[in-house]
Amino acid sequence: MFVLLRHAHAISKKSWSGPDAHRPLSELGRQQAAGLVTTLTGVELRVLYCSPTTRCLDTLAPLAAAHGLSIHEHPLLAPDAAADELRAALESIALAGTLWCTHGETLTALAALTHTDGTRPFPIGDTAKGGAWLLDAHTPVRYIDPDPPQ
Repeated sequence: MFVLLRHAHAISKKSWSGPDAHRPLSELGRQQAAGLVTTLTGVELRVLYCSPTTRCLDTLAPLAAAHGLSIHEHPLLAPDAAADELRAALESIALAGTLWCTHGETLTALAALTHTDGTRPFPIGDTAKGGAWLLDAHTPVRYIDPDPPQ
């Protein structure tokens, strides 16, 4: 099993004057990030990957601390990364125990991709900020709402 996660709620773009990559989580987002520790209890986590943005790093910080894991920045999780390259990377490695934190637009682009036979490799849909998809070849895809909700 592996997890695709949308970063937790960030402060609005309108109220942030710095570079978007440095936009931090809001208070709600910090609560959602802390809530992931409980929400993902029972999910094996061995490696945490995230977009090289502050909001993704901050989303994973409580999980990393709780599990004694490092956070690995991955450029293919950035909001402007090519979804087909991310799909190829995800299909070429052992995913069990990994969590991938990215952005809504990245998840939307990834979900829209299809194989040549028309099947979707990542059957995911709309994802709330702080929401997670649990994917496993042996069980149906499962969505977990953020806690607290938006």
